[in-house]
Amino acid sequence: MQPRTIPMDWETFRKTAAPFSIALDGFVSGGPELDTAGPFINLNHHDGVKRLETRATCAQVRIRLILKLFRTFRDKYGPRAIVCVNDCDEDVCLSWFQLNHYELATQTINPMLNRLVTVEDMMDTTAGAFPYPEDLEMMHELAWIFEPYRQFRVSGGLDRRDAGAFVSVVTDVENRIMRHITGRGERLPLDTRFERIGEGTGWTMVHEIGAQSRQGMFAAGIEAFHSVRERPDGRYVHTLGRQSDTIPFPLQRLCARLNQEEVCGEDVWGGGDMIIGSPRVSGSGLRPDQVAEIIEDELQKSV
Repeated sequence: MQPRTIPMDWETFRKTAAPFSIALDGFVSGGPELDTAGPFINLNHHDGVKRLETRATCAQVRIRLILKLFRTFRDKYGPRAIVCVNDCDEDVCLSWFQLNHYELATQTINPMLNRLVTVEDMMDTTAGAFPYPEDLEMMHELAWIFEPYRQFRVSGGLDRRDAGAFVSVVTDVENRIMRHITGRGERLPLDTRFERIGEGTGWTMVHEIGAQSRQGMFAAGIEAFHSVRERPDGRYVHTLGRQSDTIPFPLQRLCARLNQEEVCGEDVWGGGDMIIGSPRVSGSGLRPDQVAEIIEDELQKSV
């Protein structure tokens, strides 16, 4: 767990990581890659990919495990992996659970785990936009499973980038996943609250309040959004997203423009064609009104 490590490219990872290293969900930028000589593997769906055509990391892990990932990732003692992450979100937690409990994940018929990965794959791939009904039982089960991460995120824990705290979140979620797939899980009501704090041309600026605020936003008819949160150090966390790649919201062009305006060095704005975010470690020095002005300027160029 290295939450202060800036995402690196694939070649740097291959040169600096130990053999048997597995990079998950943004530790290495770019799409999925495999080098059997290391061996090394990058499982990611955040940038360098078409998001709706790429499985979430947890689903990539599942299919890799079933199709014998540990045939290559093994030494004389058996399966071996050094798992490298810089986040503790739902996708990371579920990916780690499967790698750490590969004996369960390699079973092709495991209904509870299969369902959990499938639903989380849909939710994470679409950044919460997939329109599962709010009263669907599985949504309340997911709310309970991932409550440690969502509470950590809402409380500002992500901003402190403390590795020990990140590990604690992953461990707590791992335990809840085990309880869930063995029939001992619980449920929580959804909290889809959000606050509209601005409107643009076809997009809305929001403050996310509830753990499932994205579901509330899309259910309310928001198709493109700019979510903003101020950090304790006065910098900002910005997230720009859209419900689908068919919604006119030029995220990749916006990402390039925002990096020009930010002048942020190696820790940069990043993401793909569905969702982008401000620098993961250092945050952003751009105020919400400045980002809004850039969005509107780029949208005008699209007209």
